[in-house]
Amino acid sequence: MATFLLGLALTVVLCAGLRQAESERTQAEFAQRAAVRAAAVTRAFDEATDALRATNLFFQVAGEVGRDQFDAFAQPLIRRHGYLQALEFQRFVSGRERAAFESERARLWPDFSIRERGPIGLVRAAPRERYLVNDYVVPIVGNEPVYGYDALSNPAQRGFSMRAVDTGEPVASPLIDLVQGEWQRRGILIAMPVYRPGARLDGVAERRQAAQGLTVVVIDVALLVGGSLDAVHLLGDSDFSLAVNAVGEDGVMLRAFRQGEPPGPLPWWQELAGESDLRLEREFQVGGTRWQLVVEQRPPGIAHHLAELAALAFGLVLSLAMAGLVQQRSARTRRIEALVDERTSALDLATTSLRLYERAIEASANPILLVSALRPGFPIEYANPACVRTYGYPVEELAGRPLAMLGGDNADEPAMEELRQALRERREGHALVRQETRDGVELYSDVYIAPVRRPGSVTEHFVVTVYDVTKAKRYEAELEHRAQYDTLTGLANRALLADRIERAIGNAGDKPVWAVALDIDHFKLINDTLGRRVGDEALRALARRIGTAMRPADTAARVGGDNFMLVLCGCADERQAAARLQVVRAAVSEPLEMEGQVLALGCTAGVAGYPADGKDAETLVKHAEIAMYRAKETGRNAVQFYAPHMNARAIDRLALEGALRLAVQDNQFELHFQPQVDLASGYVVGTEALIRWRHPQLGTVRPDRFIGLAEETGLIVPIGAWVLRSACRQNQRWRRAGLGPLRVAVNLSARQFAEPDLVETVARALEESGLPPDSLEIELTESMMMADVEAAIETMGCLKRMGVKLSIDDFGTGYSSLSYLKRLPVDVLKIDRSFVKDIVSSADSAAMVDAIVSLAHGLRLNVIAEGVETLEQLDYLRNCGCDEVQGYVYCQPQPVQDVEPLLRAGRVQPAALDA
Repeated sequence: MATFLLGLALTVVLCAGLRQAESERTQAEFAQRAAVRAAAVTRAFDEATDALRATNLFFQVAGEVGRDQFDAFAQPLIRRHGYLQALEFQRFVSGRERAAFESERARLWPDFSIRERGPIGLVRAAPRERYLVNDYVVPIVGNEPVYGYDALSNPAQRGFSMRAVDTGEPVASPLIDLVQGEWQRRGILIAMPVYRPGARLDGVAERRQAAQGLTVVVIDVALLVGGSLDAVHLLGDSDFSLAVNAVGEDGVMLRAFRQGEPPGPLPWWQELAGESDLRLEREFQVGGTRWQLVVEQRPPGIAHHLAELAALAFGLVLSLAMAGLVQQRSARTRRIEALVDERTSALDLATTSLRLYERAIEASANPILLVSALRPGFPIEYANPACVRTYGYPVEELAGRPLAMLGGDNADEPAMEELRQALRERREGHALVRQETRDGVELYSDVYIAPVRRPGSVTEHFVVTVYDVTKAKRYEAELEHRAQYDTLTGLANRALLADRIERAIGNAGDKPVWAVALDIDHFKLINDTLGRRVGDEALRALARRIGTAMRPADTAARVGGDNFMLVLCGCADERQAAARLQVVRAAVSEPLEMEGQVLALGCTAGVAGYPADGKDAETLVKHAEIAMYRAKETGRNAVQFYAPHMNARAIDRLALEGALRLAVQDNQFELHFQPQVDLASGYVVGTEALIRWRHPQLGTVRPDRFIGLAEETGLIVPIGAWVLRSACRQNQRWRRAGLGPLRVAVNLSARQFAEPDLVETVARALEESGLPPDSLEIELTESMMMADVEAAIETMGCLKRMGVKLSIDDFGTGYSSLSYLKRLPVDVLKIDRSFVKDIVSSADSAAMVDAIVSLAHGLRLNVIAEGVETLEQLDYLRNCGCDEVQGYVYCQPQPVQDVEPLLRAGRVQPAALDA
């Protein structure tokens, strides 16, 4: 009985050992497989963050990035990482800039507006001081709803976006409902700020001031996790349950992804055996937010315990058999059983460990080799399957070959010598080396060598681990190239241009170096008529021509749009520089055939020379551009050398432009009004609103000094909108004060008339002021209507249907056709002051005025003459049938407080002016 009990006890011990070994093996297999899943998920998040950093770096390197450049850079990243929902550039737009920004984007995207989330979808964003607008979105297909979306309208996005601006680092949003898919999909946004180049970033205030926008990567978390697992063939494993949770700031877990169902209750026999579910929890960071990954697996079933059951059955039988022989060989049996038990456990443990290590090495994605340390040449004794995938050599061909054969023709490089020295000295070694595949393809590899020592510190083998970093090196080289060369034309960019100029100056000695700013005349017309694709092809062709026309020692750079910069060396004086430049201009002016169209292009150039016009690259470029702008002012397709007075003129213009922008913000404008008098009754029937600028330091700035600049810079649009709103409000105040049904006339500029939201702007001004539409008269010039007659007729028709009065200002000075005049829905013709001035002394002017009055009345239009200064002029206009007049003979333009007494009097008397 004692022998049986002893045998039974030994059997139990054996089964326990087997169960322990099997449990450890199961735990090791689970840990490995769970770690593979965790690595796949976290690597995908890291790659998404790397894509964001690459995009942000592109903005830092390229400076001002256009939509086409952003598309060209972002598309490969989207194709490479299929789980990215979108790459975006969100631009800060102030409330004052909103109208101009929306108008500009509407040219590419009809009905574009800044939007925010409403009760049932996206609606037009409410007025705010600042917006963060999705300006560039790649890919746009499938992401149309987010184009124009204001990120600051969402409190969750506003918080993490500003945190990114304040820190300058990638910051991830909490788990949110994505606008894509109508908020039915959940994901995160990782944002990184784009600062103005050269801005100081010492603190939070400086960063916020310098922030131009944010680059954002949009991640559908379910797509990212599922796609990452599917890419490594782990998504269909039904034995595993995987969950990815977002950890909120309050510690609450939000489920982002679930694969499989968590294990249910264990069978009774597994609970009795003390088994439990296999589980791995791992936390990781994504852009400063915490995430949790949970992998679970049910413990193996009874099939994995067959060895234990067999051992138990064998032990029971053996115990019964040995019980009869215990009297004779009890001592020997105990020794044998102890020895068998010990050796069996050790063997099982060694076998389990060996299998685990072997599977780990076989499954490694990186090449691993085992090299002999005792034989000459350090021959390869083992190579895992990753070596075959990386180098292209079969395993049997690698066996026995010297390790140096993997270096190919690069075996003599210093990095390879470092590895050989480590092998000779029996120590660890590491080097970044160039290798070659069997097909001759070059690889960049991070190689680590580690000695395998036996007892007694004898090194018999080396383990060589190889990490393929070829893609990283190529990407690094590509980024370096993009940092110095224009992606469209292949010419140098601004960064490389500055270096080339400094080098040229350093090598010039006392000889001049010439910087040339070259602008292609009217190139915008190509983009507007033939499209941007054709425009890009034309730029590439022009870049090739310019490069061919220049000497090898010279430099050609594209600095933006259709602007090029040339650096000419070896020209002793302006005459030689002009001759060299003429060769380039002649190459540009040769006919260029694009899309069946033959283009004849000219160019305007400005030239600045070292050292007379500047002693550094920045100054030379600036002065060359100033000379080029001066050449444009005097007539395009010309060359202008820099002169010091140009800089003063440019500084004055820049100062006036800055003051004008500040005037818009600080409301430095005011309106003057000039009465319009009915000749038949003598009553004031309306006024014309005229803008005046009261500058705090410059005093009164004449309209003829700043209106043209406002037109050129686009500021005329907000200024004109202010004039329209202010004139409507003031006229409504006069009407409410009982001054009669006065009409107010407002001039529109050509830039305003071309705005797509002009009708909406007029309607909004009337609605806000409460002024009846027939009390507003909009004055248009002939030239702005004749530029695009059909579009002008459509716009004027919309205004006319609204009830607004329309007049043609300065009639007779333009080039309008009578056939078009009868189609224009106008109410009034306004005779220009140039005809009124000589109406008494010139028979030609008088005949012209008579013709205009007759023409207007024949078309059932009213006539108003402006610039009337004398009683003689007034009498002539009354006799020829003119309906209304305005001019100094009654009143010059006056501020509101000065013109109101005249309006209250109703009827006014003319007074002759002094000569």
